[in-house]
Amino acid sequence: MTETQGVASCASDNDLRAIVGEHAHEISQINGRLDGLGKEQHNLMREVVAVRAEGNARSEASVSALSDIRGSVEGLVRQLAEHTGAQKRQNELKEQELRAVRLRGEKIKIWGTVIGIIATLGGMIGGTLLSSQTWDDWAFGGVHFLHRHPHMDDGQQETGQHDRP
Repeated sequence: MTETQGVASCASDNDLRAIVGEHAHEISQINGRLDGLGKEQHNLMREVVAVRAEGNARSEASVSALSDIRGSVEGLVRQLAEHTGAQKRQNELKEQELRAVRLRGEKIKIWGTVIGIIATLGGMIGGTLLSSQTWDDWAFGGVHFLHRHPHMDDGQQETGQHDRP
C-alpha cells in the first residue's frame, strides 16, 4: 500500500467507523424499540388473554342464567299445566252437576205433566159423573144445604111448568 492509499484508507476507515458507529447506534435504537414493542406486545397479549377470560366468564354466566331461566320457565309451565288441568277437572265436575240438575228438572217437568194430565182426566171424568143427578144424589144426598131448591113448592107441579115471573 502506498501512503496515499494508506491516508485514503485511514480517512475512509474513520468514515467507516463513524458510519458503523451510527449504524450501531441506530441498531441499538431499533433493538430498544423492538424490546419496547415486545413488552407492549406482551402487555397486549396479557390484555387479550384477560379479555378472553372475561368473555368466557360472561358467556358462562349467561349460559348459567339462561339455564336458570329455562328451569324457571319449565317450572312455571308445569304449574300452569297443573292449574289448567285442575280448572279443567273442576269445570268437568261442574258440568256433570249441571247435567244432573237439568236431568232432575226435566224429570220433574215430565212427572208434573203426567200428574197434571191424570188430574185433568180425573177431573173430567169426575165432573162428568158427578154432574149427573143420580151420582149427585147418591154421593151428596144426605147433605141438606146442597139440595135446596128455591122454586119448589110443597104442592105438586106439572111437568114442564116452572115458576117464572
